[in-house]
Amino acid sequence: MRVPESLIPLVDQGIITEVIRPLMSGKEAEVYLVRSEGEIRVAKIYKAPERRSFKHRAAYTEGRKVRNSRTQRAVDKRSRFGREMEEQAWRAAEVQAIERLHAAGVRVPEPYAFVDGVLVMELITGPDGGPAPRLADLNPTRREARSLFFTLLQETQKMLCAGLVHGDLSDFNVLIAADGPVIIDLPQAVDTAQNAHAGKLLIRDIDNLTSFLGRYDSKLRRTRYGQEMWELYERGDLTPSTKLTGKVARRGDSADIDAILAEIQASERAEVARREALGLPPPRRARAPKVSASPPPKPLDGARPTKSKGERRRKRRGEPTPPQPPSPALDPTFDDLDALLIEDDDA
Repeated sequence: MRVPESLIPLVDQGIITEVIRPLMSGKEAEVYLVRSEGEIRVAKIYKAPERRSFKHRAAYTEGRKVRNSRTQRAVDKRSRFGREMEEQAWRAAEVQAIERLHAAGVRVPEPYAFVDGVLVMELITGPDGGPAPRLADLNPTRREARSLFFTLLQETQKMLCAGLVHGDLSDFNVLIAADGPVIIDLPQAVDTAQNAHAGKLLIRDIDNLTSFLGRYDSKLRRTRYGQEMWELYERGDLTPSTKLTGKVARRGDSADIDAILAEIQASERAEVARREALGLPPPRRARAPKVSASPPPKPLDGARPTKSKGERRRKRRGEPTPPQPPSPALDPTFDDLDALLIEDDDA
């Protein structure tokens, strides 16, 4: 077959010795079966930006920085050079994520080479020895769906403990190998220390898996593993071996003050770490609002003071007005009426 232009440099360098055939095409890239170092592997060629359909990319690239300050300024200004550098960083992000997750024991393909924007990695094979099918192409039994769900939940948990969230996990980004599911397509993976959207993306990832596999096991639809996993992670209580229940306290349940304070402190620490990673100063503490006493309302111009019926009757009869008892002075130590009422009740 005709060798794609993007693979010619790898063929010239001897990294790829044969291009066998196209394997699949997705919204981000095209994948080819190739022979490399005597093994059949896959080569992932990223599509040009104008040919991709990935939406809301800015939410995934938040916090990503290039090392060179000049290049970063070009990226921030969205110049032509900056867009090219951002595109290179987007492609390299998948390699970095796969290497990081592979080292953490997550079920992802093993990477072998990344040259001129082309990623060569392990071919995931199915039970028949051919390329593994996607999860979306299966029709599992209830037991199989439940087993797949909890295996993927465990892999997502290990990813989170490694500081990464897939960000686009679904039944289309999972291959079913002979020994279990393998997670693929990671250019949009986000770092939890740098991206404020990480929690929402994690919950959405797990909701996607729950929605698909819940078709075959309805009990999965009543779980909330995403929320539980993120809450444990924010509190610093999540490890790869943490047992999840799929349950979280809903609004209106009795509040655990210590847990709430711990969650607030964890959120503050995460924000400080995120700003440090971005090279920003620490967040300022909020100032206490100044409370000033409001002056009493002024009477309207021309308005007459209101008198009681008894006062008007005494005025007509010419009777003197009886002396009024002195008004009790308010204790200046009380700031509101509720405190005064409490004191009166105690008396």
